[in-house]
Amino acid sequence: MKVRNSYDKEGVGDKMKKETVYLKLEQDVKVPIYQVTVGDVASVTCCDNVLAAKIKVLHLFTMNVEKSKRQIISVSKVIDMIIQEYPELELQSIGEMDCIVEYIGDKKHNKLWDMVKIIFVSCIAFFGAGFGIMTFNEDVSVKDVFGSLYQYVYGREQDGLGVLELTYSLGLAVGIVLFYNHIGGRRITKDPTPLEVQMRVYEQEVNNALIETANRKGELIDVD
Repeated sequence: MKVRNSYDKEGVGDKMKKETVYLKLEQDVKVPIYQVTVGDVASVTCCDNVLAAKIKVLHLFTMNVEKSKRQIISVSKVIDMIIQEYPELELQSIGEMDCIVEYIGDKKHNKLWDMVKIIFVSCIAFFGAGFGIMTFNEDVSVKDVFGSLYQYVYGREQDGLGVLELTYSLGLAVGIVLFYNHIGGRRITKDPTPLEVQMRVYEQEVNNALIETANRKGELIDVD
């Protein structure tokens, strides 16, 4: 349901004709509720504080979390919604062209669980850094590192596969799967994979190169 604005347009008609509203759209925002307003995705600035407050509560859209918890809205859509309410305003966009809106819900933080996650990540960073230093000192030889660890802990050389080799292989496989965000043809999360991100970067660089080349050759269609 669209939020109706109670701003008195008739009483301030002359003022609105002269009013300039600056809209700064954010690139990425997180919202705790389904109903998304202008103030959730953008900063609104103008001389009239009452008008700015009314614009911020204008309803943009309702998140469809069953389909996706992340939706993207363009600044042109935001401007269009504002103009529908206040057609006499002059709007200036000084922010991003598109905004990624992510629904996170009203999450209650569990301090114990947060502490467990902090300890877990700290252990991974600590032991990972230690393993990296040891492999560097052994000329990047994982076999020699494991052999030295077995010698220090058990006082003898390890024959065949042991716990270190098993956990190393398992962790390597899990890490690769999580990094590339795929198991076979199935995606783990809806986030873009590193390959998809690099492809978008490549496409953007190609487009910029084509535009720059056309501009240098004088083939760019523009006003005289």
